[in-house]
Amino acid sequence: MNKEQLFDFYVRNNWFKMSRYYNQIASQYDMSFSWGFILLAVEKEGTPSTSLGPRMGMEPTSLSRTLKNMEDRGLIYRESCNDDKRKSLVFLTKEGVEKRRMARQVVLDFNEALYKKIPKTKVKAFFEVSLKIDEYLNTLLEENK
Repeated sequence: MNKEQLFDFYVRNNWFKMSRYYNQIASQYDMSFSWGFILLAVEKEGTPSTSLGPRMGMEPTSLSRTLKNMEDRGLIYRESCNDDKRKSLVFLTKEGVEKRRMARQVVLDFNEALYKKIPKTKVKAFFEVSLKIDEYLNTLLEENK
């Protein structure tokens, strides 16, 4: 089997190119792809910083450093959780909300362009296959705990 026949080759290759593209766009706004991803993940009522790592696929030290940089740039702020002072919630600042709007628009534009380029039946098949891959990966992860 050559690399062009491997699912993970295409997933990894396309994800790498998508992240490069998003980084190119984000750099025009003095941001990064990971910053945009975090801005899109933060809820209005605050998001526990511990829940961002798994959503982002980032290690805690890397996430901590990224959040610190975003905080220094005035995009987010953190507050202690009312229930448990050891936990902190991440909130967007006014500038963070503005950058979030830009990040969201870039993602929507990218997806809209793909919807225009790919026939609906193939889009449907893509999502069906992606769901099957996700289900299979969840099974493998459960089996290998």
